[in-house]
Amino acid sequence: MPTIRSTLIPAALLVLAACSSEPSAPPTVGQLPLASAPSLNNGNGVEVMVNGSGVVNFVPGGSSLAPFQFVAWRQADGTAGGHFRQFRFGPLGTVDFEGVVTCVTTHPDFPERARIAGIITVNRSTDTRFLTANHEVGDDVWFRVESTKSGADAGDKSTTYGFKPTLVNTSAEYCALPFTGLHNGQNAWSPGALFTLSEGQITIHDKQ
Repeated sequence: MPTIRSTLIPAALLVLAACSSEPSAPPTVGQLPLASAPSLNNGNGVEVMVNGSGVVNFVPGGSSLAPFQFVAWRQADGTAGGHFRQFRFGPLGTVDFEGVVTCVTTHPDFPERARIAGIITVNRSTDTRFLTANHEVGDDVWFRVESTKSGADAGDKSTTYGFKPTLVNTSAEYCALPFTGLHNGQNAWSPGALFTLSEGQITIHDKQ
């Protein structure tokens, strides 16, 4: 019988709305339209579902808040799907990426952890550090999450988005990384790179 590690949230998840110009403030979860995602229980072969929405707090005190949305799933044959977006203001401009999921990995020994990676579909950033050859539409992007407790605002965590050559060069390589120990001399699951949500929730469901 499958184990669900946290309280199920609706399969219909919010997705960040596209912006035609730079906003004066980050979009909020309540402003976002709905999109659908497959269910774990409708016989379509989905074995892993990871989803979340809220705001990541990158700096203590709330001076750097990043609204985000994502849904990611993996089927029994290994194929993956989903989408994601994260937005934040920075001292050199906005950092705003949207993408589609190409891989999702979990591990039975670390049921609170998930790796998610994919391809950039939109880059609305104005910060020139995120306008390089490694940040273009079609390039790989990745992040990881922790679901620490059930219920909203319970200490769930996420990273910023990573790009080549941070730790690896491709999304497939990122999803294949271990969930503990070292990779090329670096901590494969560095807790210092995970940031607590100031609001919202991340859930990890795994039927395996």
